[in-house]
Amino acid sequence: MTPVQGRNCAAALILHEGRYLMQLRDNNPAIFLPNHWASFGGGIDPGEDAAAAMVRELEEELEFHPRRIDFFTEMTVVLPLTPPRLDRMSFFAIEATAAELALMVQHEGAGRALFSPEELAREARVAPWDLAGLLMHARQAALFGG
Repeated sequence: MTPVQGRNCAAALILHEGRYLMQLRDNNPAIFLPNHWASFGGGIDPGEDAAAAMVRELEEELEFHPRRIDFFTEMTVVLPLTPPRLDRMSFFAIEATAAELALMVQHEGAGRALFSPEELAREARVAPWDLAGLLMHARQAALFGG
């Protein structure tokens, strides 16, 4: 079956001292992946590029205005839904200081926490594409050299 076009999304790899900030999604059966850990971010609006969407989403979700965002990678995921859905995910690396983390005000989700890559990989409920993007970022020297 041919996948239907899904969403174009921007996802934040917010890094502080070797740990990544993740959002615990609401435990609401009406949303996609309820009660799972996921990256902050969301859909790219028509006419918006991924970087602009990332900045907008961080402002909406965390009242966070990043000093800098760096494109890291992009992946296309075919979700095994009925019908299958093709989503494109753009990942951005963003450094955050302890002061910036303390000033964040979360407007979506049930909570947030910093995870080492190993801690997040042990979590039973995590968005798999976000975990893949995070692990690629954390292990980029070993995986890709440089």
